[in-house]
Amino acid sequence: MEKQFYELIRVSTGLLDCLDQGPSPEEWEQLFQLSKQQKVEGICYRGVERLFEFGLRAPQDVSIDWMSETEVIRETNSQAKRLPRLLKCYPEELKQLRQSEDDLLNPSEVPTIRQMYSLFLQGRLNMRAVLDYYYVLCQTKGKYETSKGGDWTDHVLGAFGLRHFARGLMWLMHESLGLERQRMPWSPNAHEGHFLQGELFGTNTRKQRFLHMLRYFKL
Repeated sequence: MEKQFYELIRVSTGLLDCLDQGPSPEEWEQLFQLSKQQKVEGICYRGVERLFEFGLRAPQDVSIDWMSETEVIRETNSQAKRLPRLLKCYPEELKQLRQSEDDLLNPSEVPTIRQMYSLFLQGRLNMRAVLDYYYVLCQTKGKYETSKGGDWTDHVLGAFGLRHFARGLMWLMHESLGLERQRMPWSPNAHEGHFLQGELFGTNTRKQRFLHMLRYFKL
């Protein structure tokens, strides 16, 4: 299901034309529920619309529910007095589709790797935040932050798993969104990435989480 979800995200963002395989009715429902869990239902509905052009149609009841959720997001954004500053990094057609309600970040801030790491430690990291950071890196070509260099704060946080997290996030963003290596402030690491993917989708066991967090904190 992760693979189909990533493909839908790529179709929604214009990075992919179509899915490798049409979802079954049950899989469409799963994709809808997953998009809601990850706070990207509005953006993913753009993919549903794109796929319609290729003859891939979600079941009518799923499509109607999905469209209704998306219209609520559009309406909420149109009435908002202050939208997240990071929306300037988003393509124009997706700006009104990003769910801003219950935002994880301060709307006046553009996300940094340390904020992403904080969301992860709090168990609040989701695909909406990953997509936010992806567009920041795309716009700035990976040069938004100085944390790869001599930033002492990053040096301190490195002892608490930040670098492990950052390298895993790069892998996750490549797998889900096709982030190119030249836009990555850190080199990707598949082992760390698989762990983050499991945290994102809730598939890691308690033992996996415990053992991996020992590595993060070097205990």
